Amino acid sequence: HCETHRTFIEAQLRLKRNAMAIYQDLVDNHGFAGKYNSVKRFCAKLRVVQPEQFDRLSFLPGEEMQGDYGEGAPTRVPGSDRYRKPRLFVATLRYSRRSFRRVIWNSSQETWARLHEQAWRYFGGSCRYVVLDNLKEGALKPDLYEPELNPVFAAILKHYEVVADPARVRDPDRKGTVENAIGHTQATALKGRRFETIEEQNTFLEHWEVKWAASRI
Repeated sequence: HCETHRTFIEAQLRLKRNAMAIYQDLVDNHGFAGKYNSVKRFCAKLRVVQPEQFDRLSFLPGEEMQGDYGEGAPTRVPGSDRYRKPRLFVATLRYSRRSFRRVIWNSSQETWARLHEQAWRYFGGSCRYVVLDNLKEGALKPDLYEPELNPVFAAILKHYEVVADPARVRDPDRKGTVENAIGHTQATALKGRRFETIEEQNTFLEHWEVKWAASRI
């Protein structure tokens, strides 16, 4: 019953109409004598979920770095028996996926700037662009064209001749490289571990980067 109306049904599915709406139009306008379940089954066979498409961005070696915060592994709070998760800073080079990782207890304007400087020293040079989340340490006012950067961060970028590119609000895919690096670090390096000091965790992260994470590049 449905096959003779295939062209009409396919056109309606492309308009995102559901099987009930299509069935009602078939009955009213096309003399359809079949049942709703026939249309429902036919539509289910025709529906093909199209994957969401993205433009692949290409960069030269050392051209772009992405930075963001995540959570580190539980670490003993100095002077107490309590453990809590410090902040995990990850900076990842877009081309090679090589990463710099550090855990800290608290972030600030100066800490955010210092972490970028430490990352560039670790990599052996600064990048051309740095993509960051719209956190206050980096961007005071998110904007696609004229973001207002934190003055401390803006000064260090000017010194190293780096251009900041804050990601759009609710657009995590723009910094998907560092998002993946954070997830990989948490799931593979840190999951199930705890540390007695921040220094111990940072030493482990650097060892893991050199021996395991970077060896796949």
